[in-house]
This record gives sequence, C-alpha cells and structure tokens, in this order.
Amino acid sequence: METSVRNWNLAVFRDAGAASEAAADVVATTVQRKSNPAISLPTGSTPLGMFDILSARVARSEIDFSDVDIFCLDEYVGVSLDDPTSLTRWLWDALLHRIGVKPEQVHALPSTAFDLSAAATAYDEAITARGGLDLAVLGLGPNGHIGYNEPGSEADSRTRVISLTPESVSQASSYWEGAVSIPDKAMTIGVGTLLESKRIVLLVTGGAKAEILRRALEEPMGADVPASWLRLAGSRLQVVADEEAASSLSKEVAG
Repeated sequence: METSVRNWNLAVFRDAGAASEAAADVVATTVQRKSNPAISLPTGSTPLGMFDILSARVARSEIDFSDVDIFCLDEYVGVSLDDPTSLTRWLWDALLHRIGVKPEQVHALPSTAFDLSAAATAYDEAITARGGLDLAVLGLGPNGHIGYNEPGSEADSRTRVISLTPESVSQASSYWEGAVSIPDKAMTIGVGTLLESKRIVLLVTGGAKAEILRRALEEPMGADVPASWLRLAGSRLQVVADEEAASSLSKEVAG
C-alpha cells in the first residue's frame, strides 16, 4: 500500500523484510541512475535487512558501488576507526566491506579533530559542495532522533557535536557484545543538511517504533521530535515502514 500524504510519501509493507527490500530498491536506483552519487546510510539494527539485500545484489553483479561516495551520518566524539564502539567501523563491518567499497570512497566524520567545531563545519561544507546528498537513508530513534540529532535539534541545524541523551547511550550499548563504554557526545550530520538531500528515505520497522513514528508524522513539527522536521522535504521524503511500525498511524495518514 502506498499513499501520498501532504506532499510526502508513505509506503507500508507487510513486514520488515518487505520494507527493507523497498528501501534497498531506492538505494539501488540512486546508484544505478546517478554518476558518482553521494549517499549517507544509517547504523543500528533497522538497516541490517537492507544491507543484506544490497550485499546479495552486489554478489549477483546487479549493482556496483565503486563510483559511490559514502558520507557517514554520525560518529562518537573521540572515537577512531579502530575503536570497538566506532559507528564508522560498524558500518564497514555491516555493509561497506561486503559491497566492495574502498576506503577513499568513505567520508568519515572528523570526530577526533582538535577543533571539532571547525572540522564539523568543513564536513558540512564538503556535502554542500557536492550539491547536497543524493540520498540519505535514515532510521528513527526511540526518542525521535535522526542521525544523532537528539530532541532539541532545530530544522536548520548543521553538522555539529551534540550531547547524547541517556536513552540514546543505553540503546547504543546494545549494538555491541560485552561491556563497552559509549561516549556521551557524538558528531552528526545536521537536520538542515539532511533536508537538503535530493531524496530522503526514513526506514522504520517494528512495533516498538509505532508511537514515535506516529508523533513524527502526525503531531506538529518541532524540535522535541527531530524526525518530524523531515516532512519539510515534501515529495523528496519517502517513509518506508512495516505494518507494525505503522500500526498507530491514523487512517488519514496511513491511507
């Protein structure tokens, strides 16, 4: 089922596998149709199914990522690629190594820079110099964050360092086995930077995300739920959800 709502688009699929397939289709289309596209991809458990699908397509020679620039979405402050909690390292392990991406194609956030503010601004300017991202695929945090744009993030926020909520730190610790210490600050691509993307996919699965997805799509836009700002992208926004994640949406929104 797919319907257009207030100029942005919502597609609801029977399960997480079907939703992941749909999100993978958007990534594949971007890679196949655009020369040297700039793409940002999320970390976390939600995109793992999409990553498996993309990896399988690469193995079958259906898609080629050798011309793609990957701009990392977020990273913990003070964490380098060899740190076990690195989000960039996680993305390498979960996807990039599997699809043949080379290190020179990956733009990691400068989260270990001496001057973090200047480095974040330079990273943001590099995205702008590319004409913005061709595609940003995002997950939805339990508190409504996108990337690590935590509650309080405004629609015009740019790439920057942000303090993480205890909820986000706790959630992040579940990504790794064993006892690891998650930093309480991260560098993230800003909401305003993401809104300049030529296409945005918000991938949401599971009943645990149903209420926050409802708030993001149905309540007035505001910094308390940063994902709600994505509606400003209008027709460039594609929300991809499974039935469980969409279960709290009103009939007017879900169609």
